[in-house]
Amino acid sequence: MNQLHDLLPLAVGMLISPLPLVAIIAIILAPRGRTAAPVYAAVFIAVSLAFVMVGALTSAGSASGSPSATAKTVSFFLAIVLALGFAALAVASWSSRPRHGQPPQTPAWLAALDAVTPAKAAALGSIMAVTNTKNIPLALKGGALIGEAHLPLLAAGGLCIGLVVAGTLPLLVTAAVATSRSTVVTKALERVKSEMIAHNAMIMTVLFAVLAANEAAQVIRHLS
Repeated sequence: MNQLHDLLPLAVGMLISPLPLVAIIAIILAPRGRTAAPVYAAVFIAVSLAFVMVGALTSAGSASGSPSATAKTVSFFLAIVLALGFAALAVASWSSRPRHGQPPQTPAWLAALDAVTPAKAAALGSIMAVTNTKNIPLALKGGALIGEAHLPLLAAGGLCIGLVVAGTLPLLVTAAVATSRSTVVTKALERVKSEMIAHNAMIMTVLFAVLAANEAAQVIRHLS
């Protein structure tokens, strides 16, 4: 139970995801965005919830009551792997930043979203969630923490859903914006889209560095 407070930084790490947010903004700005955006968000959230549930079910089956020595050892080594992995991703993201005033390159798939349909939005939502190198380990770890707490089924399920909702809140809010077609909202979304594309490398570098530091703190806590 004491480890459940660690869910908050995991949720924060999950919700800071520039590319999935850029994708839903691009979908909203497309001609069929009003119907496609909620589909994209729903599929992305469903896949994210599946990863959390996998982590919870795997961890819940280990032992009942307090975490066993084996569970603590697995958690310790997982924290080491995540710390090193996020640190490597931070370096890679920093290395991919635009150099010498060069404009950032817009991913080719973003241009294709002008002709998006609800079916294509669903496919993109699943691809975005399954290939998200940042959110998958966070979702699995969050589920593992919930499973290790050995809560009643309804409470554990509620926490899993709560973690995913918190981690995908920007998508939920942006999908709700899809109902509006005002000029002000459209211009604001276009501005957010261009800014997030321009600063994606920097945003992800800082985020990966923070996540690496958080996991390193978990390693130190295990050793103390």
